Amino acid sequence: MKERILGIDTGTNSIGWAIVDYNSEAIDNKYTLIDKGVNIFQEGVKIEKGIESSKAAERTEHKHQRIGYWRRKIRKIRLLKLLIENNLCPPLSTESLRNWRSKKEYPLDDKFMEWQRTDDNENKNPYYYRNLCLTETLDLSDINNRYKIGRAIYHLNQRRGFLSNRKETSKESDGAVKEGINSITKSIQDNGMEYLGQYFYMLYQNHKKIRAKYTSRIDHYEKELLAICKKQELSEELTNELCKIIITQRPLKSQKHNIGKCVFEPSKPRCPLSHPLYEQYRMYAFINNIKMQGPKDSNLRFLTDEEKEAIIPLFLRKSKKDFKFEDIAKNLSASKKNFCYYKDKSECTYRFNYPMDTTVSTCPVIAQLSEAFEIKNDIDGWLDAACEVYTLASGKNRFEIMNDIWHVLFFFDDENRLKKFAIDKLQMDEEHASIFSKIHLPSDYASLSLKAIRKILPYMKQYGMIYSHAVFMANLPVVIKCDIDKEALLPMLPHNEAEDIIRAFYEYDPSMSALKTQEEYVKKYIAYKYNLDNDGEKNLQKLYHPSMIETFPKVRQRTEEGYYQLGSPRTSSMRNPMAMHSLFRLRHVINTLLKEGKIDEDTTIRIEFARELNDFNKRTAIRQWQNGLEKSKKEAIERIKEHFGNDYTPTSTDLLKYKLWDEQGHICIYTGKKIGLKELFNPNEYDIEHTIPRSVGGDSTDMNLTVCDSRYNREIKKAQIPSQLSDHENILERINEWKIKIEKLNKDIRKINTRGISDKNTKDSMIQKRYRLILERNYWEGKYNRFKMTEVPEGFSRRQGIDIGVISKYARLYLKSLFRNVYIVKGIATSDFRKIWGLQEEYEKKERRNHCHHAIDAITIACIGKAEYDKLAQYYHDEERHNWSMDSRKATFPKPWIGFTEDIKHIDETLLVSHYTIDNINKRTRKKIRKNGKTTGGYMQGDTARVSLHQDTYYGAIERNGEVKYVIRKPIGDIDPKNIVDDAVREKVIAAVSEYGSLKKAVEAGIWMNKDKGIKINKVRIYATQIKRPLNIRKQRDKSDKQYKRDFHVANDSNYVMGIYIGTDKKGKEKRTFELINSLDAVRFYNSDVIKQKIDLLPHEDSNGYKLKWKLKTGTLVLLYESIPDEIYDLDSNKLVKRLYKITGMSSMVVSGCNYGVLSLVYHQEARPSTEFSCKNGVYKSNEEFRPGITLLHTQFKALVQGQDFEINDLGKIKFLRR
Repeated sequence: MKERILGIDTGTNSIGWAIVDYNSEAIDNKYTLIDKGVNIFQEGVKIEKGIESSKAAERTEHKHQRIGYWRRKIRKIRLLKLLIENNLCPPLSTESLRNWRSKKEYPLDDKFMEWQRTDDNENKNPYYYRNLCLTETLDLSDINNRYKIGRAIYHLNQRRGFLSNRKETSKESDGAVKEGINSITKSIQDNGMEYLGQYFYMLYQNHKKIRAKYTSRIDHYEKELLAICKKQELSEELTNELCKIIITQRPLKSQKHNIGKCVFEPSKPRCPLSHPLYEQYRMYAFINNIKMQGPKDSNLRFLTDEEKEAIIPLFLRKSKKDFKFEDIAKNLSASKKNFCYYKDKSECTYRFNYPMDTTVSTCPVIAQLSEAFEIKNDIDGWLDAACEVYTLASGKNRFEIMNDIWHVLFFFDDENRLKKFAIDKLQMDEEHASIFSKIHLPSDYASLSLKAIRKILPYMKQYGMIYSHAVFMANLPVVIKCDIDKEALLPMLPHNEAEDIIRAFYEYDPSMSALKTQEEYVKKYIAYKYNLDNDGEKNLQKLYHPSMIETFPKVRQRTEEGYYQLGSPRTSSMRNPMAMHSLFRLRHVINTLLKEGKIDEDTTIRIEFARELNDFNKRTAIRQWQNGLEKSKKEAIERIKEHFGNDYTPTSTDLLKYKLWDEQGHICIYTGKKIGLKELFNPNEYDIEHTIPRSVGGDSTDMNLTVCDSRYNREIKKAQIPSQLSDHENILERINEWKIKIEKLNKDIRKINTRGISDKNTKDSMIQKRYRLILERNYWEGKYNRFKMTEVPEGFSRRQGIDIGVISKYARLYLKSLFRNVYIVKGIATSDFRKIWGLQEEYEKKERRNHCHHAIDAITIACIGKAEYDKLAQYYHDEERHNWSMDSRKATFPKPWIGFTEDIKHIDETLLVSHYTIDNINKRTRKKIRKNGKTTGGYMQGDTARVSLHQDTYYGAIERNGEVKYVIRKPIGDIDPKNIVDDAVREKVIAAVSEYGSLKKAVEAGIWMNKDKGIKINKVRIYATQIKRPLNIRKQRDKSDKQYKRDFHVANDSNYVMGIYIGTDKKGKEKRTFELINSLDAVRFYNSDVIKQKIDLLPHEDSNGYKLKWKLKTGTLVLLYESIPDEIYDLDSNKLVKRLYKITGMSSMVVSGCNYGVLSLVYHQEARPSTEFSCKNGVYKSNEEFRPGITLLHTQFKALVQGQDFEINDLGKIKFLRR
């Protein structure tokens, strides 16, 4: 019977797939290739120069800037209205302020502009006015004095200082800001001043820098504003209004909708780490897992209730957010040193199941609340005290009172409001209210909801159950009918019911029961105890399980056409944009295969996931780890060349030998002999051997390799594992350094604690470091453990076994929503079988050059089944015997079909690669309307462009010799002095370069415009020679007399579409024109009212009456022809493959006064970056030499165009539309 198999190779921007039929009864051709393909798409993240970032990050940053500018403008308008009402500012009409707000038309009233203008000769500047208003009481009957006060206040509104958010305060994030604020406060005091305005005026008079200084909104700006209002005798009402506009900050927008969902309660959001119940849950989860062995114990045991009570005060220390496990060991052993980790060789009386440097989290919020309520060493004492004094406690239970107090701490961002709540509602005195108001909450979230925690915690707290058992008990009230106190802080089963079921947990004996797990045994007991019928037993599936993860709904319905389709892979539990984008493309490919009937739900899926589909920090750590390996490789090359001479080129085997030799401390681990470099590279003296031989399940990773004496390897070790050798103890002694290294790495990993760190970059950096250390630890641990192994466990090989990565786990669950048999194939297995079947050389040729290597992998993956794994050990056994000259016959491994290797080598001759390119210009958005963090049920729609519309840099415009030229200001060290705009500056710079010999030395010495006056040249204007036709994105606020100075000039970033028009002149000769529209103009078109009139972006005719022939965009695929389109239609697949190209760029150029459109095309299978190959110019010829890249003028372009003349689906199948 034939079995249909789909092999899939997924990458960050590719999916290779292959369908084979497997016939287990066939002798030679067990596999038959049915179809194959490659789908290429854009990565889910942005990568530039090796630096990865979210595609939305840059847009989001610009959006935040725009929002900031908008809010600043609104604040200015509100303040101006208030100033005008109180005659503190020249009058402006309501219409002019409205136009500024809605139409971006800045009010240019003469008196208003004069009010803002500065003149140092007449002491007309805001710093002077601020100082004046702080030191003198002005006559308010004089309108000029009123305007001076208004100008000083308006200036305070410009930059209003840093306002700390109580909830975000942390030592890590506050450091530089607080230091800067304290520094400027001290400078104010040292200069005998009281207010910031006075200090800034002094700096201004002395021509010193004022900007780029951290200031406090409360301590500096509010203090100064109130002082000005008091000095100038402004009314209390006006003062309050001014403070409201200038000082008050808008509450942060709720991010509740972004919080992930609980695994156990999918409708509930995850609980904040700061909730007191979560802190208790975390503490008991740890305490209940501690095991110790004392002088009276024969083995490790769990702690008694008395021992647990003794260590709880350690978790309630306000001064520490975490501590080392050593503190617990000291407490329980009542000694300072007589304890250790149970795996240590130390002879200590007390042994524990945690290393002494393990980081343990405290209960910081409970500790702070306990201090505010004067409670010590009692986890619930603060709540008892709060229930007695809380003035709003009437009709509320303990949980509701706890939530009230926690919500106030969580949502109030003003210490004064918290203090008032403590005095009014908790009846605290001033001292304790002040302590309450300074309670700091950590800002992260747990993995479970508060609802789930309330269900789990009572069994951990009351019965000392470990997490996995408590989780199982948590949801029992949903399954069995019983009375529970829902008003309790921690509702749970009645004691007699709970104790009965808990007893069943500990009665379970796997050696005496037919049931495999404790959970199964307890479920059977519950079904028996409560006489559950079939529906009741099914209801037991609702019980929580510690390994629960979010699952995908089963695909149950077919489409109207009779085939299944996979649903969305989106899940709230996985927010990895790169992996999610890859899964969505996988969905498209599989659904197309289902639609075309090539596969069905009975098809076996074998899939490999690229490890680059991990989360950002793990990907970064892997990249850094690989960079470290690459650096070591370069050092090895240099060392080898030093020994053998520069003419010697080390092979990959040489480099691997050197790496292993270095890891082994330059000795043979098996014999203890010292190995010199000369002997190392002699194949007759030293082999690269497999610690666990491949014939018994070992692999060929570096983790399983060592350099070994050839005679010992071939005559003594052979196919044995190290523990089977007679001198195994001596071997372990020689690698003791590896064990010490592993222990140190484990210690370093445990030291890294990211709890409480609010700065994202700092947190990411620490997480990446931890991942790097884990990668290194895992490598050495894997290497060391292979020498300790007494037998090779079933499924040990990295080729087999389940991939436990998060992406693989969710992807497998997603595919299992339709397909019955889904297997994850590891990359090491694919690599091994490529080598065995003779594909590696061809694969390496294509790996970086040609997208076809994804299909080669997919075919290999499809052909790796249980039968192949079973034959692998024998193959490696035969190979080892042949390599050691014990058998003259070469090892053989049956290929999937006769001619397999040759067929795969020629796969590129028929493979059409499908490319998926998103058009991000005319995107339609549909977003839920949210108010106060909650959805209202309505939607808002609109257009959005998710591309860069222009480059960020602004250019100035000047006129030279009747020609407008564009300039930019740059640091003096980054320019060519001859390109400097200003003649006098250019002469100074060139003279300095001549004096010092180079621009770099001149800059280091300092280039001066006027050294006596201290005028140094730091930045200069230079000509932007590359800018000829900039985009004018908006008007300048202040209109210049010169037309070319009235706009903001930027460079174009990308072109959106090119239209090519064809017509004839009077003589009947073909003529062509083109229209090139950039992304900015395209967005303006789609956002205008013109589109509503059903007018196309590209007109159907140009001004000459020529008809629109081709509409081309970046990413569009084209089939090139030489003369007429008909020559394409009858081509076989081998020739059609050579005609398919992808448009990668569009531009224009002027040649001899004529304007030409320029198109850049890349071969559809080409995988190299554009920097590694060149595009050759010239019209396409059917018999031409292959070109990986082609550059065509619009007059040379002849092709069938995707979307107009043909379609190519996700499988790479072409359908002609106009044949």
